[in-house]
Amino acid sequence: MTIDALDLAERHARDATCGWSLGVFGAVAEFMRDADEATAIDRQPSRLELSTARGALRLDAHPAMQVITYETPSRHAERRRPGVALCLPQDQAQLATRAVLTALGPDAQAIRPEDRAGEVFDLGLGTPTLDALIRITDADLIAALRAAEGATLFARPDLLGQIAASESHRVFLSALGRIEVFQPIPPPDGTSPEGPHTHLLPKLLAHKLRHAANLPIPDGLAVCLSIHPHAETPDH
Repeated sequence: MTIDALDLAERHARDATCGWSLGVFGAVAEFMRDADEATAIDRQPSRLELSTARGALRLDAHPAMQVITYETPSRHAERRRPGVALCLPQDQAQLATRAVLTALGPDAQAIRPEDRAGEVFDLGLGTPTLDALIRITDADLIAALRAAEGATLFARPDLLGQIAASESHRVFLSALGRIEVFQPIPPPDGTSPEGPHTHLLPKLLAHKLRHAANLPIPDGLAVCLSIHPHAETPDH
């Protein structure tokens, strides 16, 4: 089943019209690419990696991985969106669930070798199946975040502003892999850039939903990575 899931994911990875997402309701990273964009695709027996100059993703094999294909319900046919959810049982999808800003050191698991010296910090969202990290190389910002370790990030708008103004990478992790976003964070009055980007919406996070309510995910499973054929924007 795991090999079949990786084969399925590889077929989608080779289709430039396909989008990907990883996260929970209110905090999500999205990966997509252009057809003419330089792209590296690396398929190993137990791993798939896909990267461009704007972002990257990794999917790791897992013996308990389950593939759920679906179409979001709507009375209007043009609004029905196909999707593929790669899931794990909730107990196997559980991550660190850190609730405060936490320094984690160099990102040894970064997809691109040149990013592995960057320092990663868990933003402390407290989400059981998502670790939302930022990866930083700026020494002053690293020092500022280390000094604030243990703080609740949303109570520190000064730090949020410094992070947004920096060239930090966003790294969202699940038990099945990661999505990395290299593009800048848009200003508060801006819009998300085309291509890989992240959304962090505290009001939606407060609902503590693992995924949008209209997704037909069986009880006991957690969505760890989603595939969106034809680059449809996922509902989060």
